[in-house]
Amino acid sequence: MLTGDSHRRFWDAYWSDRRATLTARTMTQVLDRIKLEYLSAILPASGATLEVGAGSGRLSCLLAMAGYRTVCLDSSPEALQSARTNYEAIRSEGRFVAGDGGTLPVRDGAFDVVLSTGLLEHFADPSPIVREMVRVLKPGGLFYSDIVPKKFSLFRSLDWVGHVKRAVTGEQIEEMYERSFTQREILELLTEQGLGQARVFPAGIVPPYIPVLSRIQGLNEWEVRLVDWTKAFWKRFDGTRLGDWLGFYYFAWAIKPL
Repeated sequence: MLTGDSHRRFWDAYWSDRRATLTARTMTQVLDRIKLEYLSAILPASGATLEVGAGSGRLSCLLAMAGYRTVCLDSSPEALQSARTNYEAIRSEGRFVAGDGGTLPVRDGAFDVVLSTGLLEHFADPSPIVREMVRVLKPGGLFYSDIVPKKFSLFRSLDWVGHVKRAVTGEQIEEMYERSFTQREILELLTEQGLGQARVFPAGIVPPYIPVLSRIQGLNEWEVRLVDWTKAFWKRFDGTRLGDWLGFYYFAWAIKPL
């Protein structure tokens, strides 16, 4: 697990490419749209949102486009600059705050929605971060997180190709830590922090990321267009046993009691 300075160096390097990612035609863009479709059914009509560990802030960008007052918080300056780039690409406004998810620089009950995307799985014990997210959430407010645990998924089923390549070439990279969360463990995490009406379901079955194909822009975009066009078909497996086996992430949400 990455700690301290190595943790900060990893994420600064990870977000160092500051090109706009929200408008790039990628499989992640398709997944973002699906997440927003689920979120739209449970979001308040308006209000202020805080994304913790925002990274490039893609989901917050989509919320800003829908009229929400959005704040992106991250400990990495490079991540915050990446988020700014995405906001500039869509000509939306937002706030960008440097801070640690374990000690949020925010007063109690400040936000109508507090969310994270692909964050909690990077900590052996994410409960302090969830506790802080709950603290700054208004009573009756929405907590949302999508969690990408260390598990098999169809989308990442060809990751072994990269491992083989690095073994042959001797290339070494520092990989991010991922916890092997289960659906039950995520549900327990939310309820232990006092959240109510919690729901967790597997999601994100999409075709595999193909390393060679990703380098050929035309073919890569064709695959993404096809999945986007057929996303209603892929969504049918969310919340099923097949989704638990082949899905890329867990969609988790709950309400802070009044």
